[in-house]
Amino acid sequence: MELAGAWTGGAWIHAIDRPAEYAAVMSIQVHVLGTAQDGGFPHAGCGCDACSGARADPSQARLVSCIGLIGATGKCLMVDATPDFSTQQAALAKAAGRRPPQVDALILTHAHIGHYLGLAMLGREAMSADAVPVYCTLSMRRFLEHNRPWSHLIERAEIELHTLSPGEGLEFDGAQIDAYLTPHRSEDTDTIGLSIRGSERVLVYMPDADVFPPALAERIEEADVALIDGTFHDREELPHREILEVRHPFVTESVERFRDASGKVIFIHLNHTNALLSENPPALPDSFGVAREGDVFEL
Repeated sequence: MELAGAWTGGAWIHAIDRPAEYAAVMSIQVHVLGTAQDGGFPHAGCGCDACSGARADPSQARLVSCIGLIGATGKCLMVDATPDFSTQQAALAKAAGRRPPQVDALILTHAHIGHYLGLAMLGREAMSADAVPVYCTLSMRRFLEHNRPWSHLIERAEIELHTLSPGEGLEFDGAQIDAYLTPHRSEDTDTIGLSIRGSERVLVYMPDADVFPPALAERIEEADVALIDGTFHDREELPHREILEVRHPFVTESVERFRDASGKVIFIHLNHTNALLSENPPALPDSFGVAREGDVFEL
């Protein structure tokens, strides 16, 4: 995975344009490691034109939504453990100059499949990890403790659980990470969004939500950059299914709602049906964007 560029609050700085003295500066970075909804793109079991095209041309494929944080001294944290965990962990470690390709900590946002299945790679069948810190809410912690195979990871000390309650913060290698509840289907656990604050800028990460209530909308509007749920482009997207059964904010509605946001609003967690994944995607206003693997945000 190549690094596409860095958002500095006013413009993208692409790797090929970055001066040597800029590259030498130690800074807190957020890396986009995946952008697709839980089923990936191409989507599991789907034969639509978009998914068939992505199978024929792997350059169109997208990994499941995930971000990684590289701290001030080079420590690495991943937000969520997706089915693409191995590839994403290696990409983040490479960006940090880390060998072997391992991360120092994980945060899990909730228990839908695209956000925690990759934990299995930390078990003895794969990495046989040594007490990797995993931060999650109390409901997520109980879910892992009381369901196999995840409880095996805890019993064998391959992961070490830490409760990250909504309203609480976590300091990680120079970055301040604040967690807050995000309304989302809670069959098994609650869901959290995150605000990540560096020395100069704040990034909001909210990949899964049913709606954006006023308190969350305010976070999006005030952030320097916000990576938000863009699962569906509009309400006509699933003609053979009741779209409110899998409720997400529509991109078209979010564009209207956040036109006056102070920073950049970027859509992530895109379903394979989303028009933003098509060869001729609909245009977005300049203050909006679509996340790409390899995007880097300097904080």
